[in-house]
Amino acid sequence: MAAASDDRARSAEADKLWNETSVDPVEIHLGKDSGYTLRAYRMSDTLPAAPASGPAEDAEQEEEVVELKERPEREAQPDVAENPEDEDHEAPPESDFLDEEEELDALDAVPEEVPLFLTRKGKLLLFRDTESLVRYVKESDDNDLAVIEEYADLQKRISTSAIACDEDDTYELDLVTANLRGGHDSWEPELLIKAAEIGRDLGYALRLESVVSALAPGSPLDDMDEAFRVIVDGGMRGMLAKRRLRKTGAEQAAIAWRGVIAKINGAVDWRGEAE
Repeated sequence: MAAASDDRARSAEADKLWNETSVDPVEIHLGKDSGYTLRAYRMSDTLPAAPASGPAEDAEQEEEVVELKERPEREAQPDVAENPEDEDHEAPPESDFLDEEEELDALDAVPEEVPLFLTRKGKLLLFRDTESLVRYVKESDDNDLAVIEEYADLQKRISTSAIACDEDDTYELDLVTANLRGGHDSWEPELLIKAAEIGRDLGYALRLESVVSALAPGSPLDDMDEAFRVIVDGGMRGMLAKRRLRKTGAEQAAIAWRGVIAKINGAVDWRGEAE
């Protein structure tokens, strides 16, 4: 696996900044390009309500929506008054429906931890150099991360020397497809586990429904991710997980991941040196 491009040790002052703001710098490698952004995790009930849905990802998704709209509506149920013989089968009172709606609303309202990035209008802001990232944060609050209460403090304290990413926050998506195509013996669990982590986070933050679905619980890519995590833990279960993974087609896995990465890449707004 290629080494991360930023090998600078993080200073104690930088650690203090990220710990006190609960934000972390993230480095993402995509194809021939790589860049920096910021990520935070917050409870959903502390954030403004998100839009009901984001823009369609592509023409194919728009066609699916049109197709659903063109389906004929289900025939209306006959009114009891028009069928006296059905008078004994009265419709449930409206209050029952209201109770069910309230239960669903309560489920939707359960707080959960969600990822936030420097995203704007459905695009991930990815900076090719640390100077551009720092300058943007100091000068702008026109992004989705600015909703956190620590953002103003971050604007005052952020510096280029603080943008030193931990290994856990460096994601080499550029290596994923080639690694999978190399065959089962060359698969690197840590690389692929981290790819699934950032894929889920970006899929949620950017409202990329196809990415969310591809990595959702029970999906083939999620099953692979679970197997890799078992392998990392080792032991007999790890050996069984390796055996199970050998039934997964390397080429099919690579194709699936290539689609996920292409969606993410298409939602990046590159900033910095090459502008």
